[in-house]
Amino acid sequence: MKQVRLYGIQDLRIVDVPMPEAGPLDVIVKVAMFGICGSDLGFARDGYIGRPGGQPLPLGHELVGTVHAVGSDVKNIQPGLRVVVDPMKGSSRIGTGDPDHGGFAEYLLVRNARLGETLFPLTDSLDFQRAVLTEPIAVGMHGLNQAGVNTQDRAVVFGAGPIGLGVIAALKYRGVSKVVAVDLTDERLERARQLGADHVINPGRADLQSTLQEYLGMRTAKLTGLPVVDASLYIDCAGHGPLLEQMVDMAGEKSRIVVLATHKKPVQLNMIQVMIKELVLIGSLSYPDEFPEVIEMLSDSQLDITPMLSHSFDFAQFAEAFAMAQVPELSAKVVVRVA
Repeated sequence: MKQVRLYGIQDLRIVDVPMPEAGPLDVIVKVAMFGICGSDLGFARDGYIGRPGGQPLPLGHELVGTVHAVGSDVKNIQPGLRVVVDPMKGSSRIGTGDPDHGGFAEYLLVRNARLGETLFPLTDSLDFQRAVLTEPIAVGMHGLNQAGVNTQDRAVVFGAGPIGLGVIAALKYRGVSKVVAVDLTDERLERARQLGADHVINPGRADLQSTLQEYLGMRTAKLTGLPVVDASLYIDCAGHGPLLEQMVDMAGEKSRIVVLATHKKPVQLNMIQVMIKELVLIGSLSYPDEFPEVIEMLSDSQLDITPMLSHSFDFAQFAEAFAMAQVPELSAKVVVRVA
């Protein structure tokens, strides 16, 4: 079968590898479609996390498909079942550490397969092109759950890449009253607007704090007397240290700041501001329980999620797909059709 493996920096190749064999507790999934994640781009750019001994390693962890074969001891899973794969559950680290199996492939071994844990069933009415967004939206949904998001929140989302766009869609789906998107790329801001953002800001052309104050309103910090933005929730999907510092400075009392982005360098925050404004700083990683919630969201036919999807390629065009995913000015979520 065909599988994509990382051989070195920006050296991804489609190679022939043996078909996986299911053990008694395993399932083999025939991959229908996969998405390219920012972490995949990072592995190709910077090297694979924990990459042992120069061994070529598989990538890809956002995928949907159909159960192809089932181990003898697997319960409640039958061939032909349409599924989305949770790549982090059980003993799998699909595309993020598994030495043999990744989602950029024609077939995928899922170890210790359990319905509702490693595999989630999809109804026939939920097409693969929507369902393939489950994993990236679940990343953001976990952050929203960590923050206890409610309909009265006034949220500012920094970064309108695939994760940020998924956050915006989830915020509006959950009825948040005001959502502002901030990004330096106009194309992504337009996608954010189509997904429900009530206002968009390009800080390359407008002062961020004054524009936020103009749209969301301003209040005065109790102890410092300084003007702050009347927002209750800030979500960092950008991973830019100075921007996170600015969130702390302009946030009002008891605002929550959710960090979803990966910061590759230490960030110096004004902890006096964090303390006197009683800010809540929340880190968020992965998606321990969010897949069912996201699948329910994507199953809502009234939800237009298509602005998240910018490009679709065939598997044979993987190189073009991966190249496009590296151009933020042109792409959002790039997906690849396998079968």
